[in-house]
This record gives sequence, C-alpha cells and structure tokens, in this order.
Amino acid sequence: MKERKNIVEILDHRYKTYLEDEGRWLNEGFRNIFTDGEPSRENLKTPVYLMLPEEIREYVDQLLLDN
Repeated sequence: MKERKNIVEILDHRYKTYLEDEGRWLNEGFRNIFTDGEPSRENLKTPVYLMLPEEIREYVDQLLLDN
C-alpha cells in the first residue's frame, strides 16, 4: 500500500511546475485524480484524468502498470 501512495507523491514532485501554473484546478495535487486519493486503475477518475496533458496521462499509466 505504501508504494501506491508514493504514486501521488511522485506525480506531485515531477509535475510541480504544472500544478503551480496550469494545474491549479487540481487543488490538492494529483491525489484528486483518484477516488478517495487511493492510486489504482480502479480508482482513477476518468473525466479528471482525461483533462490532464497527454504526457502526464502516459506517465500516470506507466506508474499504475508498475504497481
């Protein structure tokens, strides 16, 4: 479970500039792309996920596959 929580931390750190500029709508960071903030494919909020730039979506997909 610890590794799954790290997905949000990894995304928040890697895309810090995005969150500060264009991604302010995410409020609490990438935790908001998952239901209850629990990173998994099943908990992915598809409408929110699709609003992200393609590069970030691809990285999210990669992180979810690795876990």
